[in-house]
Amino acid sequence: MAKAYLLPHALVSLICLLPGAGRAQVTASDATIEFENALVRVVRVQYRPHQRTAMHNHPATPTVYVYTTDGGRLRISHEGEDPAIRPPVKAGAIRFQHAVAERHVVEELDGVASEYLRLELKAQPAAEPPEDVRRAPDDRTPYASATLRILRVTCAAHAACPPSAHPEDGAIVVTGHDFRWEAAHTPPPENSTSAAWEQVRVEIVAPPSR
Repeated sequence: MAKAYLLPHALVSLICLLPGAGRAQVTASDATIEFENALVRVVRVQYRPHQRTAMHNHPATPTVYVYTTDGGRLRISHEGEDPAIRPPVKAGAIRFQHAVAERHVVEELDGVASEYLRLELKAQPAAEPPEDVRRAPDDRTPYASATLRILRVTCAAHAACPPSAHPEDGAIVVTGHDFRWEAAHTPPPENSTSAAWEQVRVEIVAPPSR
């Protein structure tokens, strides 16, 4: 997959090492804002082995997570609550989290570097799911609401990707580690490689005109 899918970004990492051998590394953030418009902010998040973040905040924004690598367990310590353990994840898995403000510390437990894309939806979905929506890498069940669609798309080798059934809506399309924003009525890309592309397409339903 060509790196042309990657967009310019601003690194927002702040790194400080704890003294002493074998200690966890503490950072304020390993998040890179790679794209942002009126509808969505795309943040690439990376964890190094045994990394421990500083306490940080997440706003109450509906968020789609697309895991671009396998990842180990994470200990997530919310302020004023007992820690929770996020189990290991697989590349290609998807999670849609309803809007909830969070303040926490995250620690990587298994010595595994990992990465995911966090798609923060600025237009609040009208009917959010009461619980997180999760899709395993081999689960092709689409998700749809009044304002959001999440589906998997296969682009055959040496062929154009299938056109969207809703070309009037913009979408973030994730292919492997890479992504691109497809504005409304953008023609589907051409897969010029000899291998099929497996894509996650997150379509954001255009808000009605006022």
